[in-house]
Parts: sequence; C-alpha cells; structure tokens
Amino acid sequence: MNGRVIMHIDQNAFFASVEQQANPELRGKPIAVVGGHGRTVITTSSYEARARGVKTGMAVWEAKRACPELLIVVGDNRKYQHTSSKIVEIFRDYTPEVEVFSIDEAWLDVTSSLSLFESPERIAHLIKARIRHAFGITCSIGIAPNKLLAKLASDMQKPDGLVVIKAEGVARVLERMPIKELCGIGKKMQRHLNMMSIYTCGELGRCDEARLTRKFGIIGTR
Repeated sequence: MNGRVIMHIDQNAFFASVEQQANPELRGKPIAVVGGHGRTVITTSSYEARARGVKTGMAVWEAKRACPELLIVVGDNRKYQHTSSKIVEIFRDYTPEVEVFSIDEAWLDVTSSLSLFESPERIAHLIKARIRHAFGITCSIGIAPNKLLAKLASDMQKPDGLVVIKAEGVARVLERMPIKELCGIGKKMQRHLNMMSIYTCGELGRCDEARLTRKFGIIGTR
C-alpha cells in the first residue's frame, strides 16, 4: 500500500469475551454482561447470545425471553481496563502512533513500521495472534488509507475479521455503502439525508456541497 496505512482494531464482544476467558464454564455459552447487581439492561453479549437475538440495550427480561438459557454476568470494569491496557502495550510494539478510541477500539498508524515487516497484513496477523495467545479473545482489524475507512473496514467482517481497503478500491467500497455506516452520522442526520434522497456514501459524495451546507451548516462541509 502506498501513502498512509491506518489500522482500526476492534476487540470482538470485548466484555463478554473477557468474562468467558476468565471463567471457562462460560465459554461457548450465551452470556450477557450487565453494569452491576440489580441492573436490568444488557451492556453487551457474547456472539452465542447474539445469534439467539440478544442485543445491547435490551432489558434483561426481554433478552431472556429471546434466549431462555442466557447467563447474566455482572461486569467488572477493573478487569476490562487491565486487559485493555495490556492489549494497547501489544499495539505499541508495532508502532508508537496509537490512538485509543475506547476501551475496546484503537487506531494504529503503521506507515513508518512497514519497513520492518512484510506488509500491513503481516502486522495485523501478528497482533491477532498475540491477543489470542495472551487473552484468548479475538479482534477485527480494518486496514485503509485513513481512520474513517479503517473503521468501516473493521466493521465489515466480524468476529475475527481482517479487511483491507486500498486507495484504488475506496470509490468502489463507498459507492453502495449505506450512509448509516459512516462514523458521525446518527439516526437523526440519516433521516434528513434520506429525505434528500441520499442513502449511500456514493450519493453523499456526489451531492452538491452548497446544498449540504444549506441543510446542515458547517457540518455539511466536513
């Protein structure tokens, strides 16, 4: 890849995965994590639970109706923070340019590291292997010329994915991608764009900037 090479790394079902590795009896079973004793809303869930219809934000009773065998686990933020900090240490073995976005997401600029490795894909595979070996969890990695596209790429293949968007393939990827996939476009803005007959990133890119500015102000030019 020519130019900048950015990775977005997203730990898959992070809280639930950490809990499953901490307690072998939970592995392979549908579990959901809640914020504390007495909490009634699902913070996150394992992929086994998601396959049965359990979603983040569901009430516990609703989740159990969708998945009667669901196991509820009280979250442990200290455990997650510790694991997250150790994973970031792994990232820094491959580049000093690490931007932590959240407890389970980060961007890595590996442009200056490519001379030490065969390819960005090689770096991604090494990171994946080390995280799996050290913590027993998986991550999805997107590689692209910028942060936005790298995040889009990491979302394309979950869990345990690796997607590369090269500069020459950007237009093709974005042409039919729904605008809701863009970081920063919430449901309200999506509704307004849909009212303007804009449904895909390709249509957004072709929209006249002045029209977007009239509708959204300075945000429309970004």
